[in-house]
Amino acid sequence: MSEFEPKILAFLCNWCSYAGADLAGVSRIQYPPNIRVVRTMCSGRVDPLFIIQAMQDGFDGVFVGGCHLGDCHYQEGNYHTLKRMDMLAQLLDESGIGRDRVHLRWASAAEAHPFADYVTEVTETIRKLGPFDKEKQRLALASLARSLSGSRLRWLVGIDRQVTEKLNVYQEKTDPEYFKKILQEAVQAEYQKAMIQELLAGGPITVKEMSEKTALPVYTVSVRLNELERVGMADIAGYDGRTPKFVSPAM
Repeated sequence: MSEFEPKILAFLCNWCSYAGADLAGVSRIQYPPNIRVVRTMCSGRVDPLFIIQAMQDGFDGVFVGGCHLGDCHYQEGNYHTLKRMDMLAQLLDESGIGRDRVHLRWASAAEAHPFADYVTEVTETIRKLGPFDKEKQRLALASLARSLSGSRLRWLVGIDRQVTEKLNVYQEKTDPEYFKKILQEAVQAEYQKAMIQELLAGGPITVKEMSEKTALPVYTVSVRLNELERVGMADIAGYDGRTPKFVSPAM
């Protein structure tokens, strides 16, 4: 049986990582041929939704390459990348897919050898994980996409550096550890609600059935369902005996 060869989508910054890859090519530096490259003007242009879409399309992993921090052609684009990728890593862990399917690395235009080493390292890591079963992870991927499409996580990631690194009008900053805890709680809550919304979209379903399909405790499902009901995103569709069944209001 031949060894599994992962298919990896690579988003590379035009000014640094892509140029580093180009230099590696003309320098005849060898590295695994597993990556399929998408050139972006900045790593900050890589929306986490692009990464989830890649996994939905059958890629076994994703590699994001950008300029070193402080060297971004667009000043702070890669700092935003770092925050987004950290949030995505938390979401991937929450979903059970795991953060090891997605990797972020920095490489300048002159770093052909480091770039090749990164590709080798990432390829080996994903090879050890084995093929990504997108069908088995269908609910997780759809829930990740829904979580990332909402405004709450995007807003929190967007204000992270503003509130933790810069003084407000009262000459105060938010404690980074406190903000990190808030983001972690938001990641968990948004992912759990997204899973429930995906199930509600499939037709009338009970709390117990949702618990079984999501592996969440019945209490947690009830709490998240109540939050969705309060904002008009879940409704009772009828009863199975005395047990209520819920749906998305759009149905």
